[in-house]
Amino acid sequence: MRATQILSPSTIALCLGLLLLSVASRPLSAKDELTKQRDAVKPGHPAELDAKTRREVKDVARLAYLKVYDGWSTDEVLLQTELNDQFLTECHRRMPDIPPFDFNWTLLNLRKAGELRDISATQRRRDNSDAYLHAAEIAARLLEDRYSVNTDRVLCDPKLRAEYDKEAAKVAPKVEPYLLRKASLTLRKSRRLQPELVLRVADWKKEIIVMPAADAEQEPDNVPKQPGVYIFRDETGYLYIGESSNLYDRVKKHLDRSDRQSLANYLATNGVKGVTLELHAFAADSPARLKPMRRAYESELIRSRKPRFNLAP
Repeated sequence: MRATQILSPSTIALCLGLLLLSVASRPLSAKDELTKQRDAVKPGHPAELDAKTRREVKDVARLAYLKVYDGWSTDEVLLQTELNDQFLTECHRRMPDIPPFDFNWTLLNLRKAGELRDISATQRRRDNSDAYLHAAEIAARLLEDRYSVNTDRVLCDPKLRAEYDKEAAKVAPKVEPYLLRKASLTLRKSRRLQPELVLRVADWKKEIIVMPAADAEQEPDNVPKQPGVYIFRDETGYLYIGESSNLYDRVKKHLDRSDRQSLANYLATNGVKGVTLELHAFAADSPARLKPMRRAYESELIRSRKPRFNLAP
């Protein structure tokens, strides 16, 4: 049986220290500079605005909120599609060239800075989204892995929010998008979506592939033969997380007859129909081509996401 022990924090820190040292000692190439410029405008990040424009954006965001909020909190203006559309329309009426993300992000930070205390929220939706926390975590973590953005940034970016809605709906179909967004905000406020820093310290050069486990079973060639980390999950949450130098071989072994007894029993009892496979496939020159780095990546995911069968005997 394959051991699935989590690396100690000191071991992870050593791996990352060596990685950062190698990255820091390497001069930036022309390609690196282009990548740096590209990353500066990636989704879920504010535009480069001068101080004067930033102050104007704050004033406009406050005025627009006052006009459309109708007693709702800033969180609700972000979560409710119609309210957020009204807010952004009002903002763009005054400053049409500013990206929507910047207005939403500014509104959120005005609230965090206590600059909207004089505006009372008198309306509240009392929906309970606790039943969808697992779906919210899976969708939020997936977008975090893809774009290195937290939940606040996802909710503030209309394009990322729509992508979040789509991914969450795959786990919890027929659930109102508002409830799934609210669940992600609940997780963030309760500190259950802590940043996975080990995933952010370097460019892991990864591709994230999501497919039904049944598809991988029927068409195994769809699984890449690259090194990577694989995640089994279903509608209840994360089931098992592992790493391998060859995703194709390892995933095929799990689907044939897993050597992880708890996962094997689950698949034998329930089948693969409702199981999703999430693959983090690393490029040939990724830091994670090395097993210690891959293990650090895997261990952090196990620590934060608490898959059911990594913790069970």
